[in-house]
Amino acid sequence: MKTFLVSSTVTFVPGNYEGFINHLAKSDRVHGLILVENRDWKIAAKAMLLIISFAAPRMGMHLLKNYFGKSNARKKAMFEKRGKAFRIVSDINSVETLRFIQEENVELIVNARTRSFFKKNLLQTPRYGCINIHHGLLPEQRGLMCDFWAHMEKTKFGFSIHQMTSKLDDGPILHVGEVKTSPSNYMTSIFEGSLIESQAIEKLLKDLEKNKSSENIFSGLENIKTEKTKYRSNPGLMDFYKLQWRGTKI
Repeated sequence: MKTFLVSSTVTFVPGNYEGFINHLAKSDRVHGLILVENRDWKIAAKAMLLIISFAAPRMGMHLLKNYFGKSNARKKAMFEKRGKAFRIVSDINSVETLRFIQEENVELIVNARTRSFFKKNLLQTPRYGCINIHHGLLPEQRGLMCDFWAHMEKTKFGFSIHQMTSKLDDGPILHVGEVKTSPSNYMTSIFEGSLIESQAIEKLLKDLEKNKSSENIFSGLENIKTEKTKYRSNPGLMDFYKLQWRGTKI
């Protein structure tokens, strides 16, 4: 099954998600990487604000480092030296990007750390569709920055892999992974979580490969909201301060 990763040129994950990307670059189950260009002055300004305000200085420093660093060049080298495709695009839904995906005969897309909305044409282009790594425990933790809110509320932290539909955080749940790490350092938690994610994706791809002969290669759990379901949004500055007051470094 020809599988491509889709990620962002800039993330706030320590190392710019390089541990996750490079682990899968070495896997014979991943055949290409598409990075969505999200680098603009607003990200640099946000990073500076997080540092200067002391709201989230560690996150701000990682964001700046990832913004100005050369991790994407290293990712490109990792894929190309293995004869795998690499492309940076400005719009994941553009006609040019869809044409590239078609020309590469991509059968499955794994979306990891982008905030791009996948439109219908994109979802239908790969033979087996698209799956997403959501950084929260579905079906209860939905929305944005669920890992942040889990640290804030001292609840379980982790990620979910699910099929993508036209609705956010929707589609059958293929895997839920709890990350048992120290709740006292948010950046360490998401870095360690990214390494666990890469192992989970590799195993899932192996299992999906075995199911290719079946009518439906996916066998997931229903992703239906419950009484415990919460929809999250981006934290504000006061939320960052509160997290620090509660003993978590960020």
